[in-house]
Amino acid sequence: MAGAVALALAWLAWPAPERGEPATAPAEDGTPTVWETWDLAPAEWPGTIDGQAWRPMSFLDDTAALGTDEAGRLLYVEAEGDAEPTATVVAAPGAVPGVVAAAASGEHLAWIESRPDEAGRVVSELWIADRGTDGSPGEARLLTGDTGDVVLAGSAYDLQFAAEELHWLATARSAERITEHRSVSTGGGEVEVVGHVGAWQAAAWPWLSSAGSDSLGGAELVRTDNGSGVSVAAGTDELALCSATWCRLIVTAADGSRIDLVRPDGTERVTVAEGFASAVSADVGLIDRFEPLEESTGETGDSQRVTLFDLAESETYLVASAAGETGADARHLWWSTGSDELRQWHVLDLTDLA
Repeated sequence: MAGAVALALAWLAWPAPERGEPATAPAEDGTPTVWETWDLAPAEWPGTIDGQAWRPMSFLDDTAALGTDEAGRLLYVEAEGDAEPTATVVAAPGAVPGVVAAAASGEHLAWIESRPDEAGRVVSELWIADRGTDGSPGEARLLTGDTGDVVLAGSAYDLQFAAEELHWLATARSAERITEHRSVSTGGGEVEVVGHVGAWQAAAWPWLSSAGSDSLGGAELVRTDNGSGVSVAAGTDELALCSATWCRLIVTAADGSRIDLVRPDGTERVTVAEGFASAVSADVGLIDRFEPLEESTGETGDSQRVTLFDLAESETYLVASAAGETGADARHLWWSTGSDELRQWHVLDLTDLA
């Protein structure tokens, strides 16, 4: 009996899994919320499936997503109605980092697998699978091992389908800093490589945007299909990061930073955040209208305040007052609450607001 009592007391003292706040909790400072303004609620996805934690990479529609697990495997996650969500392993590279980028079209899923070779150098392969009539992936096949040293910016466009090809970037193995735009037909074949001097990241095809220190004091946009470009003006102390339709200008100071958005031609400049807020997405101005932002509240656990700046209305809306991890693809914003088996992913489809 004494042992049973001691066990019960120990169980009661053990810390319970952290529970998150309601995803649509109102703002205490009076900031309008996305949920009240548009009369919406986020889509809810479990943080674990069959006891396995997963992290989203992209949401394909209301019922299907791509994600990775802790082993770097690519998962096709389905959540249909009231049925229990399922996760199908699409790719299992067998070593971390594993699947580092993925893309989807109506007909195919594609992904880049990365793992260390015997010398410890990371090597990558590009794989593809046909999608069935229900959208689920079929058998995987190797498209090419000629990927180069893959460049990843955390963008929805790190790997993308366009013009019946797959497109990605790599760093050339040369003394001069050169970024390679690589492409291959979805049916396979030889990889086409076009070099661009400097550091670049992918935007929506056919655009590339200058990256890193090359974007301090201004930026460049170039089309990979015809070579034409656009120069984006910025102050000498401004870091410019661009998508195909918007540029993010960041001015950092000891007391925080200011984030402005501006069109590549210099028009429509607007301040979207000041202080210690940062952008959720590497891509700028999602669906040509919204800039998701996050700012730490200085607490432990779910300590990110997530907001959405509406470029059409020049208005900031609260998304979540207490979030954990955040992420975005080309049209979705997501964040987590809770931990362990109580973890949940909350997803906002930005096209529902447009």
